[in-house]
Amino acid sequence: MIPKLNDYQRIIGKKAVEKIRQSAEPLKGKHIVHVNSTSMGGGVAEILNTLVFLMNDVGIRTGWRVMVGSHSFFKITKGIHNSLQGQPWKMSDSRKKIYLEYAKRNSIMTHIADHDLIVIHDPQPLGMIDGYEKKSLWVWRCHIDLSCPNENTLQFLLPFIRKYDGVIISSEKFRIKNIDAPQFIIPPSIDPLSTKNRKISHAKAKKLLSKKGIELDKPIISQISRFDPWKNPFGVLRMYNKIKEKKDCKLVLMGDMASDDPQGPLIYHKVKQKSEKDPDVHIITEKNDLLVNALQQESALVFQNSVREGFALTVSEALWKRTPVIGTDVGGIPLQIQDGKTGFIMRNEEEGVEKALLILNNDKLRLALGEAGHEHIKKNFLITRQLHDYLNLFNKMFESRSTKNS
Repeated sequence: MIPKLNDYQRIIGKKAVEKIRQSAEPLKGKHIVHVNSTSMGGGVAEILNTLVFLMNDVGIRTGWRVMVGSHSFFKITKGIHNSLQGQPWKMSDSRKKIYLEYAKRNSIMTHIADHDLIVIHDPQPLGMIDGYEKKSLWVWRCHIDLSCPNENTLQFLLPFIRKYDGVIISSEKFRIKNIDAPQFIIPPSIDPLSTKNRKISHAKAKKLLSKKGIELDKPIISQISRFDPWKNPFGVLRMYNKIKEKKDCKLVLMGDMASDDPQGPLIYHKVKQKSEKDPDVHIITEKNDLLVNALQQESALVFQNSVREGFALTVSEALWKRTPVIGTDVGGIPLQIQDGKTGFIMRNEEEGVEKALLILNNDKLRLALGEAGHEHIKKNFLITRQLHDYLNLFNKMFESRSTKNS
């Protein structure tokens, strides 16, 4: 079903819908385009799959372009992603050459310069700005953790970033030094009406999980994330093994493979090897939003064991379904988990094990955390809030440009 703003009225209320439409009014007639690196897999694509349609629904002509790139290009951009999150890596001359070539190729192919405002998502299409005479407003929307970037990579990207009229980040911790462009904090969000997040019955969820060999005879601990070293699935396995010594349970690790992430299959196979002797560990890799929905809903608790994290929408997804989350104190996770109220922030694996056992052994606590989590997400992290934030920001940017030109 194509998203329409009025469909969200029963969740956010009539006044909130009216305010969004009012904010959209000055933008009618504007032509906006979003550019990212994949149409499927990962939070950016999920957000755009709703946001682009909602922007059109409120009267703004909004398009979406997806980058074309070779395996070599996406291997390099994965390296850029990892190094911006702190991993040692060198942006060699050959890597720079490939990156710049595909930035140029996509500049030629996409014809985005005739838009009034261009929103570039993450580092993959960042360099496309060099392919145009800059007449439009350009915004770089960075979804990843920039709290501890590799300086070599950042120095390569800074000349591009400085050409943008604004930068959107997810947290105060991610502010970029040495750029003049204003930086705006807009956290990501989930779509409560999507296949992944809409309410499904317990019977349907049970049936979906049973088809994958996952029965509900024991409490389920899960982590739903890409198979990525930054999500640390090996740490989740270690915690599960310690939890199971005191509480019989099962573990499900589920993540799909995005086309711009060549690292995923390697991590997946390593995780599978480490867990294959335990019949209570289930490793799933597929794009199946309904199955994710069922798993998050039926889990006793969800881990988000990230080492670095742009935001982790999987936290909001689980909390929306009233499932407590135990997560690390990185990126946008502490914005979503109110420690002791909607779940727990863990400082180490021992604390993760301790908090998991606390939840598993106390149904009253688990239900209270889940209810508080649902309300927190409803107030702060739904797609309608992000839409409203974007509209208000775009209005300010157009007003600022108009003032400068007058």
